[in-house]
Amino acid sequence: MGLTYKKIIMTVSEILKRNDFEIVVPHLNHLFQVNSKHSMSAEFIEVCRGIYNHWANECETKPTDLYIELASRWEMTNSLIDWNCSVNDEKGLMHSTAEHKDKIEVLSMEVNVRDDVEISEVELAAGLFWEMTYMEPKKIDKMV
Repeated sequence: MGLTYKKIIMTVSEILKRNDFEIVVPHLNHLFQVNSKHSMSAEFIEVCRGIYNHWANECETKPTDLYIELASRWEMTNSLIDWNCSVNDEKGLMHSTAEHKDKIEVLSMEVNVRDDVEISEVELAAGLFWEMTYMEPKKIDKMV
């Protein structure tokens, strides 16, 4: 039997807009604690707040045929190795969402979540943000 997905009829941008950064922070901090063994510093939270609010409120999305598939939660994964959150086209898997350079295009993508993945919308917002910032410049990493 093949894998089944529950389609989230929302784009990444819509998910970020529906979930205020303040309610996302604890879930984002959880991902940092589990995956990097650090808590987010106050300075890092402020940098993330600026990026999150910019993406959620100021960026115009654009049409795309690409979509995101979430195959598992982000805890204990490496975005570049596990590819639990991938960008896909009609032919299938292309690359991890973390590696997709065009963040506006990522914001424009609809999200599919595997049926066996239990995740709330706010956890999804935190995980997608985690994924999108995974390859950010070293200056952000130094603030953790």
